[in-house]
Amino acid sequence: MNFLKYLAASIVAIFAPAKALLISVGFLIFADLVMGVWAAKKRGEHISSAALRRTVSKAAVYQVTILSGFLVEQYMLGGILPVSKIVASTIGLFELKSILENSDSILGYSLFKLVISKLGSDNDSLKAEIAEQVKNAVKKQLE
Repeated sequence: MNFLKYLAASIVAIFAPAKALLISVGFLIFADLVMGVWAAKKRGEHISSAALRRTVSKAAVYQVTILSGFLVEQYMLGGILPVSKIVASTIGLFELKSILENSDSILGYSLFKLVISKLGSDNDSLKAEIAEQVKNAVKKQLE
């Protein structure tokens, strides 16, 4: 029995540096689950246990993938290339995209497009105004 305790402690110690990545991706998976259920309810869809089971298997596959990337990074590449962070970032972007798609269903408009439009600078409207003036000037020249 002591052997199993030492083995478990060793495994935890090896993967401890990847804890933040695992928690971050786990949070995004959970947020996607909550937003997905909310969006499905809003659309009047039935929530099945099979759909929830897919989330559990997806979380397990993602976590194992991150841990595999961590092992490659630490013990094969010597930390030269941040494989685990690249893998976790890619998974995180997929989950974020899904969360944004679900928020579109919930809100009825694209939250991402709204944020991008609010981040536009005064130069963007100035460019549009100049383009309109040039277009009108060209029209007058062609008449």
